[in-house]
Amino acid sequence: MNNFSDNYYDQPERVGFGRRFAATLLDNFIVAIIAVTLAFTVGTTILRVLHLDDDTEFSIFSDTDSSDDDAEEMLQSLNINTGMIFVLATLNNLVMLLYSLIELFTNASPGKRLMGIAIGSDEGTPASRALLLRRWALKYGMYALVLVPFSFASTIGSILSFLITCGCLLALGVQRQALHDMAVHSAVYFRGDV
Repeated sequence: MNNFSDNYYDQPERVGFGRRFAATLLDNFIVAIIAVTLAFTVGTTILRVLHLDDDTEFSIFSDTDSSDDDAEEMLQSLNINTGMIFVLATLNNLVMLLYSLIELFTNASPGKRLMGIAIGSDEGTPASRALLLRRWALKYGMYALVLVPFSFASTIGSILSFLITCGCLLALGVQRQALHDMAVHSAVYFRGDV
């Protein structure tokens, strides 16, 4: 028999996909609020520093008049919208990278805490700092790569992000571990159990 089968019943119950997904939604909601708030407060400055804005106030929404057929004005609006999307996406990735450090240092993100779950070893013991660091690097390290705009590193970061996201579906299985958990030998449990 494999190691999982031998020790499975001696461990606390692992948390499956549903509760982990809800925690991720909560975390992403918190990150989005922070990123949008930052975009509204410092977005205009960032656009001006990067020369992506021509003295236009920062707004997530396009302010072009649909009846105006002037091609030059539409292209200018497209550039501003592209700049705004770039700033918002970059801020979102930066905030996510910094926000994820909470999980590294406390073994649970705020979303996990709200859902009553925490990270432990795959043997059911509390996670060591080294285990949390390996898990964090695998799960969130690509956000650092994505922050390098228009580069090969950004492309690699996006591909890794997609793979890790797809790997989260493995938590639907019997072992209740996502790909990043399997790789570093971690699992997610109810908070009181680890």
